[in-house]
Amino acid sequence: MTFSFNLIDQRWIPCLRLDGARDELSLHDLLAQAHQLREIRGDSPLETAALHRLLLAVLHRVFGPKGWPAWNQLWQRGQFDMSRLDAYLGRRQIHQRFDLFDPKRPFYQARDPRASEKSVISMVLEMASGNNATLFDHSTEGGNVVLSPAQAVRALLASQAFGIGGLSGLSDKFTDAPCAKGIIFLASGSNVFETLMLSLVRYHGDDPIPNEPDDCPSWEMDDPFKPDRTQPKGYLDYLTWQNRRIWLFPEQAANGIVVRHMCWAPGLRLDAERLDPMKQYLVDEQEGLHPLLFKPDRALWRDSATLFRWNDKNKPPRVVKWLADLAQQGFIDANRQYRLMALGMAKDRASLDFFRAEALPLSLSFLTIEDRLGDLATALESAEKIGWLLRSTTFMLARLILNPKLTNEALKSDPRKEERERVQPLSTSWGTERYFWSGLELHFHRLVQDLPMDSPAALKAWRAQLRRAARAAFKQAEDYAGADRRAQRAIVQARDEFDFGLRRILTEPNEADSTNGGENQ
Repeated sequence: MTFSFNLIDQRWIPCLRLDGARDELSLHDLLAQAHQLREIRGDSPLETAALHRLLLAVLHRVFGPKGWPAWNQLWQRGQFDMSRLDAYLGRRQIHQRFDLFDPKRPFYQARDPRASEKSVISMVLEMASGNNATLFDHSTEGGNVVLSPAQAVRALLASQAFGIGGLSGLSDKFTDAPCAKGIIFLASGSNVFETLMLSLVRYHGDDPIPNEPDDCPSWEMDDPFKPDRTQPKGYLDYLTWQNRRIWLFPEQAANGIVVRHMCWAPGLRLDAERLDPMKQYLVDEQEGLHPLLFKPDRALWRDSATLFRWNDKNKPPRVVKWLADLAQQGFIDANRQYRLMALGMAKDRASLDFFRAEALPLSLSFLTIEDRLGDLATALESAEKIGWLLRSTTFMLARLILNPKLTNEALKSDPRKEERERVQPLSTSWGTERYFWSGLELHFHRLVQDLPMDSPAALKAWRAQLRRAARAAFKQAEDYAGADRRAQRAIVQARDEFDFGLRRILTEPNEADSTNGGENQ
């Protein structure tokens, strides 16, 4: 039986319309209606990121752009030029290679004769298989997992982009796919057209990575795995990098075509030194550049000042510099607030810990006015100092409860290992820092919105919120500590230390110190 599911014509890309209604569109229809859609939203952040990378590869292939003027011509239309896209996607060879089940060259697939057939669950990162713990569902590798063609192609894209290295059952191992480590950042506008355009950075010469004359997406190559290479030919090759040789086995079911089985094997091995233009890289004196990672107990907005700072040793995502350039050239509104999407996962060697999607407010003034970024950095630094103060004073409170005879001199010294192992579980159980940070994110969004309009007033409001959040968090620790005489003595002593530290952190430099720390209580 011959099967066919062409991505250009069939519905498979999940999205939200401007009124919030969910829909699935073909590749062609999504690009044609991009200005009428709110966002692309896959079944997981990994799918969402992989979908954007595929769409950007198509747009770069058709439109470039080589520089700001070419980009601005596209932007001013307010929607994609479908005559140019149709001319490309309608080419016989291109259209055929977007067929998921083409018998000779199925989309994003190649078969390794050494690989044996197995359940398609292995390809779905959010399902439990092999090294993946059952984090997100209760499927098992022995279960009868069935994917529709639309689900299968989205899983295929995510696997090629986010596949994790490890044993393959063959002589060579799987390696990490380009997005497996680090966070993918994309600019977000008011509709899908704006979102894709804002992330459509300059594609020419060495931007955003060195591009050879024969750079092209994988579907245009006669064989994406030849020549065997660890460095992509350019950005199009990189966005469509074939990290695995995957082959899907379609079958006919009562409700249409389904995929239950697949086989896979290692594909192209990417040089670990290749930097992804969509990621943020930090400098480590010993390790050199390494990508910013999601942390289970730290929201990404706390690192916003680093993300927006271009002129230092760290390397923000390429889109940040691109937006700054567009604003300085007058092609986009410098006073408008955009968003920065952060998509990705955290892994431990060959196993997936979690995946996450966050959205950060992005005011272009932080990219073009150094003082604004300095104000944001100062505001975030104050919050981090208070977080440390809460950690240290609640630890002190726990020490005093467990050992009321501790002298002031003893409290100034670090506890021995045995004491720390007794105190730390009690201090952590109160959840003081989690309480503090959880209440700040909405106020951070307000801070980003207000700083460009009135920096002194915005910073004053932020300090007031930090004070309220810190006191509420410490009060929670006091409540958990108890009401007996021993607890009350410990609370009074720890509270004095907390109040002193809070006044010191939140007193403005030009304010005289006073009994209330120079600010209203």
